[in-house]
Amino acid sequence: MAIVCVAWGFLALFRFLFGLIVDGERGASEWLYAFAIFFPAMGVALHTSWNLIKPILLAFFCGALVLLIISTPLSTILAGERISPAFHHNSIHGAVGCGFIFIGAFYWALHQWEIGSSTRTKAVVSAIAVMVIGLAILNIYGAKSKGVWLALLPALGLMVAATLFYLRRKTVLAAAMSGLLLLSWGIYEVRDNVAHFGAATFSSVVGIVDRLDSGVSVQRVLQDAIASSETPISLDERLQLWANAIDVISVAPAFGNGNTWLTIWQTTPYRGVTYTLMHNGYLEILVRYGFTGLAILALIVVSAIYRVYRASSAGIISKSTFACYLTFAVYFAFTILSNSNNRLALGESYALLFAATCFACSIRLRSGSVAHSSDVPLHTADLPNAVPVRVQG
Repeated sequence: MAIVCVAWGFLALFRFLFGLIVDGERGASEWLYAFAIFFPAMGVALHTSWNLIKPILLAFFCGALVLLIISTPLSTILAGERISPAFHHNSIHGAVGCGFIFIGAFYWALHQWEIGSSTRTKAVVSAIAVMVIGLAILNIYGAKSKGVWLALLPALGLMVAATLFYLRRKTVLAAAMSGLLLLSWGIYEVRDNVAHFGAATFSSVVGIVDRLDSGVSVQRVLQDAIASSETPISLDERLQLWANAIDVISVAPAFGNGNTWLTIWQTTPYRGVTYTLMHNGYLEILVRYGFTGLAILALIVVSAIYRVYRASSAGIISKSTFACYLTFAVYFAFTILSNSNNRLALGESYALLFAATCFACSIRLRSGSVAHSSDVPLHTADLPNAVPVRVQG
């Protein structure tokens, strides 16, 4: 796994330098894909600082609580207006970050109940987590990001499942169900505002999907949707970006275009669109590295999830910790359907933490297996007064 990550990172770095030096093509944010070089080292760092995780999480969520209290404009949110959470200058990016904090706070509290922390610890953590969750949800609602709303649906499903599977305590289940009912009631109360910001986009997406199901070509469907006056501006711009990306991918679908993708972009039909940030993380990968690159990165992600699952099965981490890891992965995978979060500092930070957790668990899994296999009893049957001992490898 470490070899694959480092090899991929050096390949991305070499391809970027080759395009820059030989072709004179800089691309855009190409060097970010070389971050994989640091993945194993991040795992070692997390492994060596394992005992610091508990106070770090406490400090993080206390800091998040203070930040959310200071930055949340309650009156603006309750008035149904759009906000940019946590001092961000972009409402979508702020909402994505609040989604991570919301999910993390939930599993932080769930972990305390699963491992049987002291009553005091559970009370303090639960109190902080509930306040963080409430403020994060308010900010996500206020940001009016349809992509984050969509991404939270499967995340909430996994959170409910984790509560039901990993905890059997009636008090916790009752609290979780009460929270879910409260959230459902809140959504019902603001349904008109949600419909105001999301209905047009939802209708347009349904119409596009219906046309694709009827057998109309992707290119034709995108052209008609872009030309339609009923398509919301934000969706229309995304469709232009995605149409351009498909044209660029078609030039080199197997291995991508490297740094030259941006030059090819200038020949696409909607090159006048404001951005080259494609608002889709998968297309960001495909234009640069093609389906081969996407497959390699998918292999790394799936392998990482499996390793962390093995760590939870071996008792190295709690079940709720693995559930958090999986929920983060699913949530992020959905957020990059409509936004290029993997080209943002938020996405880079998540990638480093995702990899660090995988490799730290891998180190601890290997250490555990070595210790187990090396605890071999010496044969002392022929030594009448021998004291049984074990070989420590």
